[in-house]
Amino acid sequence: MKNKVLSKVFEIIGYVVAGLLGGWALAYIALGIACEFVRYDTGIAYANRRLNLGFLWEGLIILAAAVVLALIVLLITAKKSDRDFEKAQRRAARLRNKPTAEENNPEVVDAEVAPVEEKKEEE
Repeated sequence: MKNKVLSKVFEIIGYVVAGLLGGWALAYIALGIACEFVRYDTGIAYANRRLNLGFLWEGLIILAAAVVLALIVLLITAKKSDRDFEKAQRRAARLRNKPTAEENNPEVVDAEVAPVEEKKEEE
């Protein structure tokens, strides 16, 4: 039970971090697109020139990192979920094949048996 809770917490934290990175990346991408249409002497155009790649390309790189992080979290949790599902299936199959109490103690049938007389052959 504790392991499942830790798995859910890990999944939530991973997706929140990936979402925050994605939001940051989208803001950079929007600024990069806006810089293409503003005058060159504004503050945002100056900031765009100061960055190595510019807002647009840095935003795309950060967005790719956010997607990779979300994909890693998804793959880890899917693997754990599949493992738990297969474990439950094996347990159900094992319990289904387990003999019940009736099979271990078959019903006792009382029957009257009469002795059989054998015919003796005369010599």
